Amino acid sequence: MEETLLEKIDKETHESKDNSAKRYFFDNDKALPRVIESKAPSVALEDFCRAQKEFIDEELLKYGAILFRGFGVSSVEHFELVVEQVIGNTTPYLGGATPRKSLSKKVVTSTEFPKDQEIKLHNELSYEPNVPNRLAFCCLTAPINGGQTQIADVKRVLEYVDPEIVEEFDKRGGWKLIRNFGMGFGPTVEQGFGTTDLNAIQLDCEQRNIELKIIKDDLIRTIQLSPAVKLHPQTCDRLWINHIAFWHTSSMPKAYLQYMSQAFKPEEFPYLTIFADGTNIPDEYVKNIRSAYDKAEVCFDWKQGDVILVDNYRVAHGRKPFDSERLIVVSMG
Repeated sequence: MEETLLEKIDKETHESKDNSAKRYFFDNDKALPRVIESKAPSVALEDFCRAQKEFIDEELLKYGAILFRGFGVSSVEHFELVVEQVIGNTTPYLGGATPRKSLSKKVVTSTEFPKDQEIKLHNELSYEPNVPNRLAFCCLTAPINGGQTQIADVKRVLEYVDPEIVEEFDKRGGWKLIRNFGMGFGPTVEQGFGTTDLNAIQLDCEQRNIELKIIKDDLIRTIQLSPAVKLHPQTCDRLWINHIAFWHTSSMPKAYLQYMSQAFKPEEFPYLTIFADGTNIPDEYVKNIRSAYDKAEVCFDWKQGDVILVDNYRVAHGRKPFDSERLIVVSMG
């Protein structure tokens, strides 16, 4: 019987003196992420993923994130070959809130946010009715100082959130997200929807069950309702999937919040999270939620060529500050 690529890697590992291929965790207690490390030059990551699709699907469902290290992925084009195997049909970053550059039809840069600021843990597009199932990140330039990616199992996050807070969101119908496009802060109308055609935007919002308010041609407001807890589409596990803390006013830098509060009403902010019934979410609730994320967090350093595959329902991600060059690209679908 022909040996599988995984068996080939294990064989080369056994025969090599420096143990150049292995499987392990960065954090054994949290079992996250599952790391498959190989320096076997004959094995391309896209070939491994093609041959081991069932194995990868099982590992991803079990752990929520797999980091492939040592496979030498070095370009957008090479990463695309991997994406074809682990994601397949990709989706554009519409409805997103952060600046990115499109590098190809399937690949964009990770969030281009100021280097000195942390991007807090979140599930990508958690507020959308169709949350992307999978994300794949690839490190093309590893940062020298900082720039780590942090991840967290949101099943574990839910366990850490005060049950009374979870119950309160259930009672109040979940959470409400209010966003303003085109106000000079955050994305423009075109960046948020891929078009400036208001008829097309209105149709899109109707299909996504989003309330749309057209303030003027280049300034629109959207209102979305979501549950704080969602079920995993395969395991039916209860998961803390939302942007409640991420976009809450108490999470904004103090100077920014002070300026925005003087210039705008809260519903005019680029983004605002409140209870679904329209009442404010107490700051102490959000403090507890942020603490839950911190308890569940696992942080790792990038190495050039790393690829991490993430179950976007199960695992949240973020980014630590950095002061050097860093290029992480992403695909979702």
